[in-house]
Amino acid sequence: MSEQEMFTSPPVLYTQEQLDRLEDFITENYGDFPKVFRDTSPVGIKLDIAVIPPNSDNHFVTLVTMGFGAYRMNTPRELADKKLERAELVLCLPPNWKFDDDKPENMWPVELLNRLAHLPVRNKTWLGWGHSVDYNKPFSEDTELSAVLLLGTAFGDKASVCPLENDEEVNFYQVIPLYDIEMRYKIEKCTDALLDRFGSELDPVLDLERRAAVTEADFELIDRVEEHSRKVTEKQLDTYELNGANHIAAFIRWCIEHEMINDEFTDFFADELANISSGKLDIRKFVMNYLGGEFTKEILTDEGQAFADFYYDFYADEDAPCYPEDVDCMAKDYFGEEKYNCEEFQNEAYLFVPYGEEYYVRITKYINENYRKFSGLAQ
Repeated sequence: MSEQEMFTSPPVLYTQEQLDRLEDFITENYGDFPKVFRDTSPVGIKLDIAVIPPNSDNHFVTLVTMGFGAYRMNTPRELADKKLERAELVLCLPPNWKFDDDKPENMWPVELLNRLAHLPVRNKTWLGWGHSVDYNKPFSEDTELSAVLLLGTAFGDKASVCPLENDEEVNFYQVIPLYDIEMRYKIEKCTDALLDRFGSELDPVLDLERRAAVTEADFELIDRVEEHSRKVTEKQLDTYELNGANHIAAFIRWCIEHEMINDEFTDFFADELANISSGKLDIRKFVMNYLGGEFTKEILTDEGQAFADFYYDFYADEDAPCYPEDVDCMAKDYFGEEKYNCEEFQNEAYLFVPYGEEYYVRITKYINENYRKFSGLAQ
């Protein structure tokens, strides 16, 4: 729908039956809404916004759009069977949030939902899980939040899809406001990478003063031993926590041997690297004691960084080169499929492969193969 069409054509509306189903669905899954911000000047769509106060189930205020889903979004052809054309949006606010037309700092969540819902209508595009929108400036003077991420609703699977007649559905998406640095990280990495940075601390309720889940250092981080070694304690695995450093140490050793470690690093740690080469120092302990358990791009040459971007990616597409996946493949080859899948390993077989020269020889076959692919693309 063009800008002119939006202003000259009647808004796209739910049928009365669809609207009744939607309102009943919201009441059942989100709560009663005694207050509604009514769209008195609809353009493109008629977007009402239900205001659900704190209740016995939820300690926060919930805003839910009603009308966005009347418009069938322009979803990609390959997703035609996923029923993603219709959507409504959910935004959770602190329980003491006060709406006041005279104070923009209180009304911006309503305006945000309005702008977000009209975006697919205006631009003939679509919104779905993992999509993000950057507004390039803070939403109000009270916060530095300036972008949003759409996720599955925080109210559970039952509240995520409202069935309509004729086998149609409306999907409900949680709106998560982001800081600029989180938005940049999501774009550079991916949605799953950002969610990993949030971890268990992702709260659907807006917090104007929350700490950003990402720092500038995270852009340089390739891997962290703690992400792996904690599995040993969390799952009570019968292996060593130090084994969480195995694959990281092997990759760094390969980079050292192929001159992909920068001069500043090699000069500073000349003695330690000599001891690693002679076998006097376990490179895993070097990673733990000298690098703080972190493998970052800053220790690599430009070529090393490019290769790491190409290959050392936990979120690579299914058919793309992926070092973490190759570490798992190496473990399966080492143990055999039956042992690899045994209950003892709890899907963490890579932590049980003994570290040593055989380990390094096995994994370098994968690294060398993918370095050849990388080199071929670079030529």
